[in-house]
Amino acid sequence: MYEQMEYDGKRPREAYTADGAAFIEMNEENVYVTHTSDSGSGIINHRHNSIELLFGESGGAEYKINGETYMIGKNDILMIGAMDFHFAKLTEIPYNRYGLTMLPVYIRTIPAISDYLDIYQTQSPENSILLKGLPDREFAEYIHILRHLREETRNPKKDSAEIVAVLIHMLTLMLKRRLHFQNLETAHSPLHQTMLQIKSYIDLNYREEINLEKLGERFYFQPGTISKYFKLECGINIKKYINTVRVSNAVRLLERSEISIEALATEVGYTSVNTFLRQFNEMMQISPLQYRKKHQAYLKKHYLIDVY
Repeated sequence: MYEQMEYDGKRPREAYTADGAAFIEMNEENVYVTHTSDSGSGIINHRHNSIELLFGESGGAEYKINGETYMIGKNDILMIGAMDFHFAKLTEIPYNRYGLTMLPVYIRTIPAISDYLDIYQTQSPENSILLKGLPDREFAEYIHILRHLREETRNPKKDSAEIVAVLIHMLTLMLKRRLHFQNLETAHSPLHQTMLQIKSYIDLNYREEINLEKLGERFYFQPGTISKYFKLECGINIKKYINTVRVSNAVRLLERSEISIEALATEVGYTSVNTFLRQFNEMMQISPLQYRKKHQAYLKKHYLIDVY
């Protein structure tokens, strides 16, 4: 198994421990960087609140994201949009990669990249080719940014927040250049900005009762107008988005606790357990209890270590 020492000389720690510690970080930290090696087997369904970027060092894996198949290997970058359903299996071990997760509500607070937020979504299979087989020097530049991000987020100092924002800006511009990204004019419109505000509100307040009427009162729009333009501007039906946010947070709680299904449904904003179960099964293709068992079994059989 691939290992190396921590910078401070300590042995590598378990990245995905039995209590799901790294999964918690992925869903609760604004920015989180890992450098991991995986020599296990098996497949697990997954969905999380964060945007996830994977940077392949060696080995390889096959990911299925929203029904599309993506391969990642040496010097490849794979982007997984927030709350996009995905699962993976290893194709060449050990599979060594850097991982970066960022919460959408955080990156929307960085004005310098507000025009480029659409970069951080699962790319089409055609566009994903632009992120494969990067030249060694270019790939090393990405890794350089990730190492700095890890240091500033794991060992924060007085000005770390500003440095992290600058590093995310640099990363975004590099991805913009590689993907030949052109920002849309609608990104500047007040309507588009309002829909993003509604999206952020749902991300943060999913535990509360949320419906079109309440959103209309809060954002001074007719419910029908919100329903129409949220789909146009955000690419997803607003009711489906609310359910996706709730189910994604339910997944996080299943991975980190032994919470009962009844309490879980209430915790993520459902007043009906049956509605919660129906939505969870539809989005995860598995029941909550089955997911918990499968996740625990996955952690036990996988050899996934944090290599620095």
